[in-house]
Amino acid sequence: MNDFSNEKLLVIAPHSDDEVLGCGGLISKIKNDGGKVYVLIFNLGFEKTDTVESQEKRKNEVMNAMSTLNVDDYHVVHDKPDNNRDLDAKPLHSLIEIIESTSNVSLEKIAPTIVAIPTVFSHHQDHVHVHRACIAALRPISTPVSNIVMSYEAPEHSRWSASGVFEPNLFVEIDDVIDKKIEAFLKYNSQVRPGGRDADSIRSQAKYRGQEVGKNLCEAFFVHRFIL
Repeated sequence: MNDFSNEKLLVIAPHSDDEVLGCGGLISKIKNDGGKVYVLIFNLGFEKTDTVESQEKRKNEVMNAMSTLNVDDYHVVHDKPDNNRDLDAKPLHSLIEIIESTSNVSLEKIAPTIVAIPTVFSHHQDHVHVHRACIAALRPISTPVSNIVMSYEAPEHSRWSASGVFEPNLFVEIDDVIDKKIEAFLKYNSQVRPGGRDADSIRSQAKYRGQEVGKNLCEAFFVHRFIL
């Protein structure tokens, strides 16, 4: 698949910045080809020291990252300090409903051809919980059936997991868009730190995935469904 002009990608992210770390290159390639991209973010992330001001800063970071990637629309579900925590404790059916129908970027509203979801291979409970909701929502029933459903990695999570190891079977070359991916991630200034969340780490991970398939720089995915 070298032409993304007719594709509609939906990226589902547990936290803001996961969409860039896992799919920033793919997002950029689809937009460069004239396709459409939508992002569903469940929450902004939670820290014990969070305040209304710090949450507002994160909302602005999301807006700036989405603008950098030129996404067509996005939705942050939980964006206030009083509901921006304990994502893994929220009823699974409520997450499924958001993905299927109630979000402004739901499956029913945008009918994506490609859906990228967080991998289950993570030590982070929010990622595992959202993955399970995605798999349920994407079952082939009356909601629009996406041709491609695949998991993306969150490198710092998938290196340490009790549920297994992320073993990709689809690779997207991102040599031409790695700088845009890094630029978008750096908009999340509050989340930049060594060890997976800085420019060097993003480039190193892309090089590692590229070397696995004899290429230069790649993003890696695990395909759950691929309909030709």
